[in-house]
Amino acid sequence: MPRVFGARPGRSPAGPYHAGKTAPRTRPSRVNPAARDRLVNPLGAFDQPATAVLLAVALAPLAAAPVVLRVFRRVIPAPVLADAWRRYTGWLVVVPVMAAAVLIGPGAVIAGATILSLLSFREFARVTGLFREKFICYLVVAGIAAAQFAALDNWYGLFAATFPLTTACVAGFAAAQDRPKGYLQRVALGTVAFGLFGSCLGHLGFLAAADAGYRPRLALVLVAVGFWDVARYVVGRAVGGPKLSPHTNPERTVSGAVGGAVVVVGFVMAAGWFVFDGTGLHDPARLAGFGLLIAVAAQLGDLMLAAIKADAGVGNLDPLIPGHGGLLDRFDSLILVAPVAYHVIHFFAGAGAAQSPRVFTGG
Repeated sequence: MPRVFGARPGRSPAGPYHAGKTAPRTRPSRVNPAARDRLVNPLGAFDQPATAVLLAVALAPLAAAPVVLRVFRRVIPAPVLADAWRRYTGWLVVVPVMAAAVLIGPGAVIAGATILSLLSFREFARVTGLFREKFICYLVVAGIAAAQFAALDNWYGLFAATFPLTTACVAGFAAAQDRPKGYLQRVALGTVAFGLFGSCLGHLGFLAAADAGYRPRLALVLVAVGFWDVARYVVGRAVGGPKLSPHTNPERTVSGAVGGAVVVVGFVMAAGWFVFDGTGLHDPARLAGFGLLIAVAAQLGDLMLAAIKADAGVGNLDPLIPGHGGLLDRFDSLILVAPVAYHVIHFFAGAGAAQSPRVFTGG
């Protein structure tokens, strides 16, 4: 008689393990397959028709700009024309790279945001002198890595915790160095650096990771910021007028700020009507408000970097992108737009961590 009631755990009274072999133990995978597979999903690039339309809208100015510049080359001052061509060359690099990341999947967006965050912090540390404080820089880099992992995992709770925890580490360990001279400056620079490049830019990843239909939403935000930059530049050069902030950046005009805002509000109202169909943002007044918030955040981001450079006494941070300078010179407006866009979309359209399960840590 087989031992039924007295069978030992891990053995079966019948079958291949009856002869004294212990059944293999298996651990359930903590990786969510569906969420993981969505991180890289180029085959689903055009599942939402609005994505193709927005891609065409983003690429159209690249095709039209050379024609416009050649037609009006006799009426545009030579220095302005040369500067416009340099900026156009930069956009030829920036737009395809950003479009490719959006189309490949959230994993590519988060990877790009990580590189952007780290290189932007590097430029900030160099211009402010923070690079001399190696240990604080390592803490900020570790915080950026944790924030980007949280975006990759779609774990907003961890992401929210990175700001107070990184701040606590910077403030605490800087005090433990027993160097009171310059303490406030070191801690302030480290905290601001993480706030801008870890927390603010980290929201780019959550715009992609937290919603299965992220592509048209993220594309709308990126195209809106690009249109703001071009409209601000063109209107400011063509109209001129009073300076917006003459002590911070004498090249910025009130007309450019207003022109950029008008273009962004109009674009967000038109494109958002289709992108946010069926959500709380499918409302003209809310879309106008959303567009205005993007324009204001973009302008403040531009002035923020201008103030940093003016305080440090430098021009462009790095000649990395033709006609634009360093990564911070090109993406300064996006730093403040990213958290504004995420939280507006999250509040009205439901994008957020609750939309999809965590990828690596379960939950």
